[in-house]
Amino acid sequence: MVTSSVTNTDPSSQQRSFEGVSFERAEDRATLDRDDFMRLFIIQLQNQDPMNPMESAEMASQVAQFNMVDLMYKNNEAMERMAASDEAGTRLQAVSMLGHDVRYTGNYLEVRPEGPKPFDIMLDSPCASCVVTIRDSQGQLVTSWDVGELTPGSHPLPWDGTDAEGNPVPEGTYRVDIQAVDQDGEPVDVTTRTTGTVAGLSYPEQGLPTVRIQNGPEVDLDQIWMVEN
Repeated sequence: MVTSSVTNTDPSSQQRSFEGVSFERAEDRATLDRDDFMRLFIIQLQNQDPMNPMESAEMASQVAQFNMVDLMYKNNEAMERMAASDEAGTRLQAVSMLGHDVRYTGNYLEVRPEGPKPFDIMLDSPCASCVVTIRDSQGQLVTSWDVGELTPGSHPLPWDGTDAEGNPVPEGTYRVDIQAVDQDGEPVDVTTRTTGTVAGLSYPEQGLPTVRIQNGPEVDLDQIWMVEN
């Protein structure tokens, strides 16, 4: 025998229970999980007409549907475990970058006693002019030059570490600005990739760690292009 009870007289917040199974408002739940599907299946079997039981073909079809739902949940759980394992491995491997030079997306450039670290640019389309500007940590102009025409792709932009008058610049952190235009004078998208030393890592509660560059910014792992020995 099926019994039902209404726990609230307000139709907008009614919650019905059938043989110990509770159903919340449709507004509160937009999907059914594996347990919901099984409960509904069992209730259907318990409350079918004994004079007209469910046909075997229909029963087999519903059992197959339940198996498919169960398999989907298991696959999702397996994918979540795999993603968590990959994330944990990446978080651990990031430690190996500490103290190493990395090529990353950014425009900070460190000058050491042996000279400035290398950097390059990535062009999506050809440019007729590419002006490279170097500024110090205070934003003051150090030097500037026009590379000229460049084809799409990656191009190294070496700098000898001297100012506009040819004098060596002091050690420190500098900024590289690139302005590229096509033959019509329209801007061309440029990605600057510079080199810095990994000084630390930051680990959020979820997600991948971020890399802190010595005397530079904090960048995401997907901005790291290369790790040097």
